[in-house]
Amino acid sequence: MNHQRPTPRFLRDTRRAWIGGVCAGVARGLGVRAIAVRIAVAVSAVLFTTPTLLAYGIAWLFMHSREEFQLP
Repeated sequence: MNHQRPTPRFLRDTRRAWIGGVCAGVARGLGVRAIAVRIAVAVSAVLFTTPTLLAYGIAWLFMHSREEFQLP
């Protein structure tokens, strides 16, 4: 039996991180450039500060790191 965990689509990318790697991980999972996600989060943070910061913090807490799965 194969007992390996499946690799989640969204993983924090701490090597390309500016803060916690959430935006870089989301960008990689969606197949877009990290700067596009970072701009979207920045605009969202200006317009909806509290919900954006809460969502980012929750994502940072619950998204696994790429290093946990030993991915390149």
